Amino acid sequence: MYPIIYHYGLLAVVISSFLVALIGYIKAYEEEKKTLFILVNGAGGLWALCLFIFHTSPQPQIFWLRFSHLAGIFIPVTFVHFVFILLGEVPRRKRQLTLFYLVGSILGSLSFTRLLITGITYNEVMGYHVIPGPVYRIFSVMFFSLIVYGYFLMGKALKSSSGFRKNQIRYCLVASILGLGGGISTFLPIYGINLPPLGILVVPSYGIILAYALLKRRLMDIRTIVSKGLIYSTITVLVFSLLLFIGFTLITFYQPIAPNLKLFLYILGFCFFLVLVLVPLRRKLEQLIENLIFKRARASYDKLTRASQKLLTILDNKTLSRFSLQTVVRTTDVNWGTLWLAGGKNGNYHLEDKIGDRKDKAWLNEDIFLNQGSTLINLLEKERRLLLREEILPLFKNIENEDNLEDRLRKSDFSLAIPLFSKDFLKGCLFLGEKRSGDLFSPYELQALTLFSDQTAMALANAQLFSRIQKMKEYNERIVNNVDSGLIVVDRDGQITTFNRKMEEMIGLACKEVLGKTAKVLPSSLSEIILKCWQTRKPVSIPQLTLKIGQSDALVVNLNVSLIDEKEKKGEIVVILTDFTEVRRLEEKIRQTEKMASVGSMVSQLAHEIKNPLSSIRTFTELLPEKFEDEEFRNKFHSLVSGEIERIDSLITRMLNLGSVDAAQYEMVSIQEVIEDVLPSLDLQLKEQKVRIELSHQGVVPLIWADPQSLKEAFSNILVNSIQAMPQGGKISISTCKKKDRNTGKSLLEISITDEGSGIPQDCLHRVFDPFFTTKQQGSGLGLYICYKIIQIHQGEIRAINTDSGASFTILLPIPENKTHFVKEKRRIYGQSTSCKP
Repeated sequence: MYPIIYHYGLLAVVISSFLVALIGYIKAYEEEKKTLFILVNGAGGLWALCLFIFHTSPQPQIFWLRFSHLAGIFIPVTFVHFVFILLGEVPRRKRQLTLFYLVGSILGSLSFTRLLITGITYNEVMGYHVIPGPVYRIFSVMFFSLIVYGYFLMGKALKSSSGFRKNQIRYCLVASILGLGGGISTFLPIYGINLPPLGILVVPSYGIILAYALLKRRLMDIRTIVSKGLIYSTITVLVFSLLLFIGFTLITFYQPIAPNLKLFLYILGFCFFLVLVLVPLRRKLEQLIENLIFKRARASYDKLTRASQKLLTILDNKTLSRFSLQTVVRTTDVNWGTLWLAGGKNGNYHLEDKIGDRKDKAWLNEDIFLNQGSTLINLLEKERRLLLREEILPLFKNIENEDNLEDRLRKSDFSLAIPLFSKDFLKGCLFLGEKRSGDLFSPYELQALTLFSDQTAMALANAQLFSRIQKMKEYNERIVNNVDSGLIVVDRDGQITTFNRKMEEMIGLACKEVLGKTAKVLPSSLSEIILKCWQTRKPVSIPQLTLKIGQSDALVVNLNVSLIDEKEKKGEIVVILTDFTEVRRLEEKIRQTEKMASVGSMVSQLAHEIKNPLSSIRTFTELLPEKFEDEEFRNKFHSLVSGEIERIDSLITRMLNLGSVDAAQYEMVSIQEVIEDVLPSLDLQLKEQKVRIELSHQGVVPLIWADPQSLKEAFSNILVNSIQAMPQGGKISISTCKKKDRNTGKSLLEISITDEGSGIPQDCLHRVFDPFFTTKQQGSGLGLYICYKIIQIHQGEIRAINTDSGASFTILLPIPENKTHFVKEKRRIYGQSTSCKP
């Protein structure tokens, strides 16, 4: 039975060795390790193949036995060579390596002589096996010595290594102990120790574990494998041993019942069935032992999980970067950590934060990572997962990378790269150094770091968005606080959300006293308008609103209330107040200055007008003593003095009543009726001058609030000037229409009076409304000035321009909004023809 197990064990070694060697040839990327890996597995596979042929041949031939020893002598030699390469000690151990290969070659050549193998013998435990010659002991000593030497070197290297390298050495050490230790069991029967060579069953694990250690970049912590294997093996061995003992007992005492082999196989199958049944128990035990072994890793996992929940509450980018890097470095207990974020110059990545000290005192070279579109960035974007440095290096084989980039990565001391992806965009990357303990990152830590990196990327995106919003808000607030108008925003709930600095100055209320409250906290005259607009959702525009601030102060403002979104039933409104108080004060000062200038001009003109008749009176008065007896002189003197005194009195009377309007006489007036009342008094002049007046109205004519008598005087003066400007006759067109003021939006009544005279001299247009200014020989210069004053008192405007046909006067009078009535449209012609046309 044992020989059969041994034969199948050899076959398993052959298949596993050559298969693993083939996989290493295809997958391994480091040439030196790949070559030695193939040689180690090739030598083991060739040794097992020759022995398998030897044991399974009908007539065992010593040739295959000798050839197996030729291959076997190079197993420890290639093993030590592989250890040298693994530890990077080939350059300083070249002499030892040469010596080992030389001794191996000598012993190999002796394999085909009786010095090493004398012959073949047979025993029940192993079957046919070698009869050792005199040199065989040297062969055995060298075999054991080289293997132990390799164990010693790997054990020594474990103390000074860390991270992935340390775990890789652990794997190789365990693989060599299992594989080569199992192979050593085949020497025992040769030296008379009749133990079954069952160690051959674990020899295939040698190549498999080596392949895993060399080809797998993210190695599972060997403690996990050991813990799981130890539990599984313990349970299996205990149950299997118990049932195997029962099986052998049955075979011994009940041989007649069934053939020994058949009964043994039944028992073996039953044993494995029971082992499978105990899987749930195995899993619980594994979990218990893992919790004990990976207690620190479990704690790190829990810390990272808790920290990830806090990430989304941090909105400051710097604080978030520091917190995330600090959390990762502390929980994983690494030597150092760096955080690189996108958004540097030219779209490159920049070093946002760093913790700890690196061995070379230099942070990751920017040529490796900072350049946008570099190989490493492309690799991270392609893989989209955490990458160990040992995982990155083989991936560079399939990528055309920058010069020396692979060498720089080899020299770099980072152990883990953690990409931060947000919406398929690489926002940054965390680089971590080796652990202080020298251990690998456990599966729990890698899983937690993956989740934490996703949360970090999301939190960074939120923080950057919040930062942009804050900057935009601050920018808008600077604009709002620096505009020269007061600004209030009332939200859909009626609460004030914006109250700028200018509004604070105007209203006298601090921002903190107003924000979050309703408009009722504002002055009553303003709050009533805002509340009404917010309730009715109708915009309001008031050009000149007087706001009482406190008990004595008052502001003259331009108020505009508009809706942010007219479609919403309850939306936000914007209130803009433009302070015109100083403007009004300046206007008042200008008006006073103009008034004083006008008064000065009027006084000067009045003095001139009075001085002329006084000069005449003075002249006659001086002559009166000499010609008093002359009756003709006396009559002439009486007539002249009376006329000049009457002239002075008339002038003073006109000045006293200049442009006066009686407020008590205001009423709703039809401008059409006012003009029609003036025309009959001008009939005689119209006929003498052959002038006709055409009166037309566009649309309905609204009524205005005015003193009709003063307006009649104003229109009479303008019409008299127009008639006198047409000595050859012509037409005067009077038209009225309603229009809107572009600036204030107010409704105005426009009256245009256009004649066909010679017009006003261009250099005199700007003075036609000055007092005592005239271009006529007999004019007083007060007619148009009186018109100007009357229109101004009615809060209107009057302008004079020249047209192609003559002069045109335009008068604008305000239409009251709450007292508006309309008269029907009419069109009439006065003067030579008295017919009316609709």
